[in-house]
Amino acid sequence: FILWVRVKPKSRTEGVLGWGREGFLEIQAKAVPERGEANRSCCRVLARLLDVPASRVSIEKGQGSARKKFRVEGLAQRAGEKLLARTLGPRETS
Repeated sequence: FILWVRVKPKSRTEGVLGWGREGFLEIQAKAVPERGEANRSCCRVLARLLDVPASRVSIEKGQGSARKKFRVEGLAQRAGEKLLARTLGPRETS
């Protein structure tokens, strides 16, 4: 499963905000964007959201950027999209 995410590091809370602009999933991370801490935090948040082990969530692109491309091993694209639509509602397309 491939998913594009926009990360907001140094937030008061950690979790999923929902669908943002341009179809990105928006995630808040308490961690600072140093030494990969915010990236690891996002992997944990996505793992909880998708009910998979954190070891199956990895960043494919954008390690140093707020916009990241995540890969979730062992989860089909269609299954991941259905799960997110059930949990977060449909993705807005513009």
